[in-house]
Amino acid sequence: MVLPVGSDDVTRINTQTRVIAVWMPNTNATGEGVWGSYRVSVDEVERQTGYDLLSNVPESVQRVIEAGSDGTRIQ
Repeated sequence: MVLPVGSDDVTRINTQTRVIAVWMPNTNATGEGVWGSYRVSVDEVERQTGYDLLSNVPESVQRVIEAGSDGTRIQ
């Protein structure tokens, strides 16, 4: 979640908020690659882990920012 300095963060999150999620193997070889190649959607991380990562964010906002992958928006 990329937010400018401020307070009451949850209320400042909207469908334009940048979210960066990565899914990478836990091996030493991972460090040899470019981290950006491991970018995925928050939905993918949630699918892999079973966690609801942005549960405090309104559902309508979650649907948008969790579906995209850093810089892409799926409406």
